[in-house]
Amino acid sequence: VHANDEVEAPPPAGADGLDNNDGDDEREIKNAMIALPHSTHSLLFTEPILSLPFAFGVAVLTMTCSTLSFALIDALWSGSPGNEFNIPSNVLFVVSGAQYLAIFIVMLMEEEIPTGLYLLRMIPRKTFEGKFPDKSYRRFVCSSLLRICMGYLFLTNVFVVLIQATRVLEIFYDVMALQFVQQLDDISFHLAKMDMLGKAIFRATTTKSYRAEFQKQKIGKKTSVFLKVIYFLNLCVLLALMAIVSTRQKRGYYQCKSITVAFGNAVWEGAVVKTPSGKFEDDWTLFYSYFNGVYIQDGEHHGRPKYREVRKYNNTLYETTIAAEIKFCREEGAWIFTHEKITKSRDSEESGCGS
Repeated sequence: VHANDEVEAPPPAGADGLDNNDGDDEREIKNAMIALPHSTHSLLFTEPILSLPFAFGVAVLTMTCSTLSFALIDALWSGSPGNEFNIPSNVLFVVSGAQYLAIFIVMLMEEEIPTGLYLLRMIPRKTFEGKFPDKSYRRFVCSSLLRICMGYLFLTNVFVVLIQATRVLEIFYDVMALQFVQQLDDISFHLAKMDMLGKAIFRATTTKSYRAEFQKQKIGKKTSVFLKVIYFLNLCVLLALMAIVSTRQKRGYYQCKSITVAFGNAVWEGAVVKTPSGKFEDDWTLFYSYFNGVYIQDGEHHGRPKYREVRKYNNTLYETTIAAEIKFCREEGAWIFTHEKITKSRDSEESGCGS
């Protein structure tokens, strides 16, 4: 460098735009405009009540709510006294893990509740009426509230599906099916925009109402915290309820305490019976109806409840008589009826399930 050479001073911080990119991006996000959602819910306030597009929006809403309601009613009807939600008594650890994982996935997928709250907060009456002087703000509010209600109906369905699940794939198949139903409003709107459902509905979904932009409202700290609290409160409630169900399952709360057995008129000829002297006799005729009656839970076998035959006149356990048992056999993958003194043959090998 020569003495007469001019040395260019370094540019000030932010002069090249690099140091201020983050700040500019943040301001751009805060000042971004918002538009009406492309959903058939929007037709409920953008179109006249006595119009085909409005009726179309009502029809989609009715289909969605009816389907979710029917699914919920069907799930609840499968319950029984003492276990109204039909919660299985035992599930594998992979199923339990998938239940908690599905809750987080669902909260990322569910958008009706946050969208409804966001619209109500960002588009106040004055702003709405300034853009749409000929439209009803009350219908806009009702549409947003319907979004929120449908979101909670979806979450309720998901929770019932999760607590009734016994297989991992069952969980995700059912959740995806419910999510598809919930998104009928978006799917229907896009089909209408493609001119697949008639000219009247096509024109309604491509009006300037959906090109109108609203300036984001300034959100105070309290409001911002409130919106976040609502979102995470839904997550925490689902996790807490799921934890209660999981804990009860581990403690056997949902296990059936007693069962009533009726074998009918089945007969087993040639049953092998071990006599008190220790000898085997294979000429017995076993009438299964002799073992009809009540069996009460008495311990566990292979992680499932084991049921023991009780006296027929007072439903109490036998003290000296050897009672029959009904228990789950892991090797067979089924519930079996067994008796300590009755076998299939003299030389039959005993499995881990008994006779």
